[in-house]
Amino acid sequence: MGINQAGRWERFCRSVYRKIDLAAESRRARKACRKQLSALNGGYRGSKRLYRSQVTPFWARYGIRPKKMWYDLYCYKGSEYDPRYIPEDLYWQRIYPALNKPDFRHAYTDKCFYTRLFPDLKQPRTILRNSNHSFYDGSDNIISFEQAKSLLEREERFVIKPAIYSGEGVDIFFYERKENCRTDFEKLLKSYGSDYIVQEIVEQHEVLASIHPESINTIRVISFLFRGEVHISSSILRMGVGGSRLDNYSAGGIVCPVLPDGRLAEKALNRQSQWVTKHPGGTVYADVKIPSYDRVLETIRRVHKDIPHFRIIGWDFSIDPDGDPVLIEYNGAPGMNQVSCGPLFGDLTESVLDMIFLGKSEFANKPENSNKKI
Repeated sequence: MGINQAGRWERFCRSVYRKIDLAAESRRARKACRKQLSALNGGYRGSKRLYRSQVTPFWARYGIRPKKMWYDLYCYKGSEYDPRYIPEDLYWQRIYPALNKPDFRHAYTDKCFYTRLFPDLKQPRTILRNSNHSFYDGSDNIISFEQAKSLLEREERFVIKPAIYSGEGVDIFFYERKENCRTDFEKLLKSYGSDYIVQEIVEQHEVLASIHPESINTIRVISFLFRGEVHISSSILRMGVGGSRLDNYSAGGIVCPVLPDGRLAEKALNRQSQWVTKHPGGTVYADVKIPSYDRVLETIRRVHKDIPHFRIIGWDFSIDPDGDPVLIEYNGAPGMNQVSCGPLFGDLTESVLDMIFLGKSEFANKPENSNKKI
């Protein structure tokens, strides 16, 4: 056994679980790709000859033959093949585990510990949290179940969500007190079992609220740590529609790329994989500039370095009425935003892939005094 290494059987068991977990992610990704292509009537649908001349040689140096369907999906908007796109099944099975620590995925993204991981970031007020069946109030005092229930009974409104397994808006419950309507808080808490958090419902900036006030419309940023720098891969604004409280794309929401100056792109992508210029509520995307966007990126570049376990991270921020960025959550196993925003690693794609697949130094061919962000 090597220095500071787990035992053989422990490594074996971890490896089996990791492969099963990531293989499941890959299967879901392939299924989603086929579904999106169906909605797009096949997507780009470039010829096989064009694909073999423009994409295949790029990946051949790594011994990889990606499926054409990924590029028909990713390149639909640009109408030309770009080999730098990362097929999502390859991402989950080879790239994600090379850059992130899958074994840390659940523990380090537990929402109950955000205040300890990011003590200087503005976050929603915590009303109650449950970790491993222990209740804590907003001041981190251990309390009883009855005290926990009493805390909720005093609140006018709150949101409760799983602290670990809450992807795509699953099992998030919004509460608002109404006359002549009683909520069984005991039943509510017991239904969540263990490992969940109850927080205040964030008030958002008027610019974001004007798009769709019923949902908290969040800025999702993908960042990656490479060559000692935090690079911004992509940024989108996620927006709810039709009165939904959720802004997730998987829940029917809309995503719009954010330009470097904080303005929204001209077109956003809806759940039907259509590019549209305005929100169903009437807002024209190109007319919107996200307040304090530069502060969001500055915050991410600063705090990502504190979590080197995940070299690729997805961040969700809101902007409050005072213009302050508010951390909603971060994801140590994010998607890539490639359909809406372009290749995951941008101009650094070859350098990142050379490191992962060819074993080259991370700092090979790094330009001197390079602080360029992509």
